[in-house]
Amino acid sequence: MSTSEPHDRYHHGDLRRALVEAALELLLEGGTEALGMRELARRVGVSAAAPYRHFRDKQALIQAVAAAGFALFLEAIDKAKADVPAEEQFGAMAEAYVQFALRYPRLYRLMFSSELGKFEDKELRRAADAAYESLAVAAARQDPEAPGEAAISAWAFVHGLSMLLLDEQLLGVSAANAEPLIRKLTRRQARRFGNPRSA
Repeated sequence: MSTSEPHDRYHHGDLRRALVEAALELLLEGGTEALGMRELARRVGVSAAAPYRHFRDKQALIQAVAAAGFALFLEAIDKAKADVPAEEQFGAMAEAYVQFALRYPRLYRLMFSSELGKFEDKELRRAADAAYESLAVAAARQDPEAPGEAAISAWAFVHGLSMLLLDEQLLGVSAANAEPLIRKLTRRQARRFGNPRSA
């Protein structure tokens, strides 16, 4: 996520960003249980009280981490559609979506946790909405007659496939060998969106 040394992060003056970057690393290493304010302060190299100047409690910190996760997620799926013809963008973005979930399983699960309170935190809601909109636009382009339904179907497909793979619910398939299946299924789904009457 970040290549900065832990105790060098705060020297640029943006403590909040440094805390979120360090919290992302803690999450990836040990899950939400590892997101303690004291450990976070130690990793960044500030006093134990410093994180509370930016986050009222652990829940606020977790929401900020999830918002940062959605920003990274949006960057990944938007990168996938770059230099790709419009009619092929959904397939490329869908594949990038599932790959992101498999690469960052703890972050992905946090981003879609029902305990996050997306409607309570404006920054988190904006980040989540931006990610959804990017994929929704590509899906709607595939089926202009029913863009709203296409967007929901697209999200259900990629999220469902991601969770099945993360929970190892597909016999013989794991994150280590899932790439061919992901590519095959996302391309098939893209073709179905492109020809909705045949679905």
